Amino acid sequence: MKPITITRQRKHEAEQAISDLVARGFEVVFPLTEISRDGKIFDRDSFNRQVFVQNTHSSCWKAKLRKVD
Repeated sequence: MKPITITRQRKHEAEQAISDLVARGFEVVFPLTEISRDGKIFDRDSFNRQVFVQNTHSSCWKAKLRKVD
């Protein structure tokens, strides 16, 4: 069977989803890990050139589970 990937924005939501699946007979293949990304936001000035505006940060929590046969 293909593994199931859990992706959530909040850690407690991911932990709840994992515990629900473990109760239904799944096992954790890849533990709960925070994946973070940094990015930049650009805007256009009056001469249509890109101008840096701000940095952005986003993160999500991921885990991988599979069904125990």
